[in-house]
Amino acid sequence: MIKKAIFLAAVLVLFSLVMQAVSTIHPVPIKKDLALFPREIAGYKLVKEERMPPKVEKVLGVDNYIMREYCQKDTCISLYVGYFEEQQEGAMIHSPKHCMPGGGWLPIDDRIITLNTPHGQLKVNRFLLQKGDEKLLVYYWYQGRGRKVASEYEDRLYLLLDRLLKQRSDGALVRLMVPLKKGNEKKLKEFTRALVPILDQFLPS
Repeated sequence: MIKKAIFLAAVLVLFSLVMQAVSTIHPVPIKKDLALFPREIAGYKLVKEERMPPKVEKVLGVDNYIMREYCQKDTCISLYVGYFEEQQEGAMIHSPKHCMPGGGWLPIDDRIITLNTPHGQLKVNRFLLQKGDEKLLVYYWYQGRGRKVASEYEDRLYLLLDRLLKQRSDGALVRLMVPLKKGNEKKLKEFTRALVPILDQFLPS
């Protein structure tokens, strides 16, 4: 544990130094505006779309995003995709592990799983929260610069390399949520598999 903590601390220090040192970064526009995202995915239809308050958008620094709810019968899946043309101090992807707990929701499980998709294997974070008797299942990953990565630490390392070698720091957070009830995780996996090819049409590689 001590070695891991030292390694992570070193990565964060290196990341900060590189962020300051590399000034020539090329913002990468999204392929297609996320507003054009399909209104139906794997039989789930769009029933609600939300926007953040302007102040929150400004603080977050996200360039393009959607916050939607797709439903089929009595099952609703929440989808968030947030894209950054350029990540820099004060305008970066934040891990759901840091911002989701709160309001009575407590994390009870956190692991990485692998899904088979039409575009190959996908590693996602499986994050489980609980409030009272309710449980919320979250899948999320980081996507950008030709990669789909589950680990935030791995994503940060690739971000360092890509800033240095490609002068790029664009990237997206993809997050899906569903109440954890019988059969819902299977449904979430099916939705995720259908989502991957769609995302590849919108997010730069």
